[in-house]
This record gives sequence, C-alpha cells and structure tokens, in this order.
Amino acid sequence: MTINYIKQQNPDLIFLVGDIIDDIIPEAGAHLFFQGIKEIAPAYYVTGNHEYWSGEIDRLREMVTSYGVTILSDNYEIIRVHGQEILLAGVEDPAKRRYEMPLYDYVGSMERAFSPLREDDTLKILLAHRPEWIETYLGYPFDLVISGHAHGGQVRIPLLASNGLYAPNQGLFPSYTGGRYEHGAVVHIVSRGLAVYKERPRIYNRPELVVIKINNNIISSYLSKMNK
Repeated sequence: MTINYIKQQNPDLIFLVGDIIDDIIPEAGAHLFFQGIKEIAPAYYVTGNHEYWSGEIDRLREMVTSYGVTILSDNYEIIRVHGQEILLAGVEDPAKRRYEMPLYDYVGSMERAFSPLREDDTLKILLAHRPEWIETYLGYPFDLVISGHAHGGQVRIPLLASNGLYAPNQGLFPSYTGGRYEHGAVVHIVSRGLAVYKERPRIYNRPELVVIKINNNIISSYLSKMNK
C-alpha cells in the first residue's frame, strides 16, 4: 500500500527523514521499501537515532546508497526541479555523537555547513530528523524544515492532548509531533511516520505519509495520508 500510494502521487522528490531502518525489526521491509521507490523519483535521506542504535551505521549507509538514495549529512546540494533551483540540506542525527563519533558537535557541524547560506530567492529545504531542535534550525535561512522522530505524540486524545501525550526528547505534552507548524515565514512539517509497534500502540494516531506541494516557493498544501 505504501509504495503504491507514493507512486500514485507522481512525486518529483521523495524525502526520508530518518528511522527508515530499525535497530530491532528485520531489514527485509527496508529493502523492499527502497527497491519500491527506486524508480519513482529521486530520494534523499537523513539518519535518525534508530540507524545509530543498530551499531552498524556504516553498513546501513552503504545499503541505502546501493538503491540510489542520496544521503545528506550536514551538507546541502543544489538541485533543479522543473527548472526551479532548490537548495536541499540535511543534518545527521545527534545520536552520531554517542554511537559513532564521540567528538561530534551537532550544533557546530550545522554552523560550519549552513552559516554561509544567505537569504535569497532560492527555495531552501532542510531535512532534520528531530523536530525539537527547531529553534536551532531557525538560525539559518531555510524556508521549509521537514522532521519526524516524534511518532505523532504516540497517544492523541481529542480536546485534551490533540498533539499527543509523549514524544522522544520532548517528554510529556510535546510541542512538535505531527502536522504543519509556522515560525514566521518558515514552515515546519513533522511527519508522524509509518512505524507501528505492538509494544507502543498508537491511539487516535494512525501512521501517515506526507505529501507537500510547492508552487513558486510557496508551500501551497500539506496532505497527510493516514494508513489504516
């Protein structure tokens, strides 16, 4: 269903904002997913904490790139879509410091990569797994930030906890769990993700795919496709 839905959207780009490969669940599903999107559109990926938790980050990177997916790692690329220039950036997950590089500086690495960027007419998009770092991301001239990680707040209670009860690294009653948030002119979209674990059930919080439409540098629509 997931691959078919992606194909039906006829996307120009596919963004993967981490935790695509789990540290516990077998990789077979990830292989099928990457194989399925391979011929649909160019795909861009940033790491999440689960990839680092696996303890096999180098092998996983090789696996991802073997399917033609571009990994963004504290860097950016200039791409063109229908003649429009887009600056597409991505950051590593901060778990890199604990599991791969003890001296890794999450904020410092962003500063080195993105401080040269300036406000101009080029659309600038940042892929960053962790939404709770949004205040740091806002220090750079991105127009659109796309994140995941929060699992939609896990349990959503209408009127009481519509943004969810809990999210990793945000704690109880988190601020950024799923949907569209606006910070001045910057749009921040957080995907609830596709993961389902019986040990951590989702309540009023179905998995989702997110479709974003951009016209003339304007994020014109945001569509959440809920999986049953």
